[in-house]
Amino acid sequence: MITLPAGKREIWPGFTLAIDKPLLFQPGASYYLKGANGSGKSSFIHRVLLPELNGRKDLYVLCLQQQMHLQLYALKAQAAIFKPGFAIREEGDVWRYLWQDLAERQDELPVYVIADEAYNLDIPQDLQRPLCLIYSSHRYQLEAAQILEFVQVSTQETVIHA
Repeated sequence: MITLPAGKREIWPGFTLAIDKPLLFQPGASYYLKGANGSGKSSFIHRVLLPELNGRKDLYVLCLQQQMHLQLYALKAQAAIFKPGFAIREEGDVWRYLWQDLAERQDELPVYVIADEAYNLDIPQDLQRPLCLIYSSHRYQLEAAQILEFVQVSTQETVIHA
């Protein structure tokens, strides 16, 4: 479980994210980062959330960025070396590749999936480990996701409402 306390965080010089109440991210739940372009969703992921998750030994983190095509090339190369015959052509294939790797691991650690501007989020139903999904998308919203709304109150500040 990840808890981010309420309060203001300077993300960039002259830009602050204000979390109006503590944010709790727990396995078994989905969180939809909702807001206009430029409201701070990606900055929240990179400057607040990922630093909190990185380096932890009690969970896995899968993070796909807005510019997925760059990650696609890297994972195509990795798949060609470590899993010959596994074809990666699009975002859905990347997810299948990453899920397959996790399914082969012999532990029960939870997986925190961070998807910034996900285009095709395909979560397998048979993954035998706890999953926490945190995503933003202008294409869709999953029904069961808790909404974290990013409301820009000025050019210097966005407030995150849980």
